[in-house]
Amino acid sequence: MALTVDKNGNPIVVTGTATSAEVVIPATQLIYIKFMYWYNITTSGHLLNVTDGTGRIIAPSKCSKDGDYEIIPVMSSFRGIKIDNMDSGTLYIYHPG
Repeated sequence: MALTVDKNGNPIVVTGTATSAEVVIPATQLIYIKFMYWYNITTSGHLLNVTDGTGRIIAPSKCSKDGDYEIIPVMSSFRGIKIDNMDSGTLYIYHPG
């Protein structure tokens, strides 16, 4: 299943699963991310890997228990955002707007 991305507000909301790189924000666009909230992760061991437009890792995360969530502080700017692994849940990307 591909990712669904809602960029119409703050936060950006990403749902679905990804096993290969899917663009959330194009590499031509600069974005400042305050933090990310990975919510409703279904299974222990599920992975999330967020990269910038060049593939540099921003936030790798691994769920530690079923039904858990992760708050990922970022506080940095990036050119583009891609997700190349998201096994479950919903990712909220908070930015100043």
